[in-house]
Amino acid sequence: MTLCRLDYARTFQHKSYEQLVRIQLFTYPNAKLSMPAMSKPFEYIPATGHVPAFIFGDHASGHIPSSYDNLGLSGDDLTRHIAWDIGTETVVRTLCEALGCAGQIAGISRLVIDLNRVLTMDTLIPAQSDGTVIPGNQNISDEEWQSRVDQYYTPYHDNIGRSLDAMGFGLGISIHSFTPQLKDQAPRELEIGLLFKVDESSAAQFTKELAKIRPEWRVANNEPYSAYDLNHTVDEHVSARALPHLGLEINQAMIDTDAKAAAVALDIAKAIRPLIAKIERAA
Repeated sequence: MTLCRLDYARTFQHKSYEQLVRIQLFTYPNAKLSMPAMSKPFEYIPATGHVPAFIFGDHASGHIPSSYDNLGLSGDDLTRHIAWDIGTETVVRTLCEALGCAGQIAGISRLVIDLNRVLTMDTLIPAQSDGTVIPGNQNISDEEWQSRVDQYYTPYHDNIGRSLDAMGFGLGISIHSFTPQLKDQAPRELEIGLLFKVDESSAAQFTKELAKIRPEWRVANNEPYSAYDLNHTVDEHVSARALPHLGLEINQAMIDTDAKAAAVALDIAKAIRPLIAKIERAA
């Protein structure tokens, strides 16, 4: 697909994955998340079973290639939520392992190019984010815009399309995380948001299942923002194939260490399993 600016060996071998995560929680409860670093547009996570589900994280990486000189940023701006969806790489990897399904995580920071945006959106390559000006994204040339699309955006989306086609009928799962409070705005009072336009039934079933596991978690539909505003990857690939899907937004305070993110993912996996089982029964 060609796009232009004018167009548009595990340790503890005999233990289960969940047991390994619980060991990690006990041994390293406060281990901080490391900044994901790749030099490729995405990483594909192969399935370990025949499971009708595919999980993806559009903003899982905060990696900015050295050629961009950190886009002129420094300090906390390179590690806070404007650069990546904190915790989502661990969540996606843990879900794929726990469920046995395939997945994909972005290899590039959303500040280089936002993979969950339509090509025509001004925020595709953001000039500012949550009050922070991005110097390296000011007045970029058409050539630079095209270079980022060709290097990162197109390969990422092409592979999601191929992966969903290979899966056939199954559950598409989008994983994002949100900052508990944007600059100069009120705190966001929820743990999990479910974004949807057309598949309300999957969201409702997931909410019901999650309530059995984590009744204390506050869950809301189309919060902290609406799928009608920001939902490009799901719209482009999952809804377009008429696949059932979940769009999850997780509060970053819950997943800001590897251990916390893995534990949350395991609870989410338990709530997802009945949805996958329903698809398998209908096959």
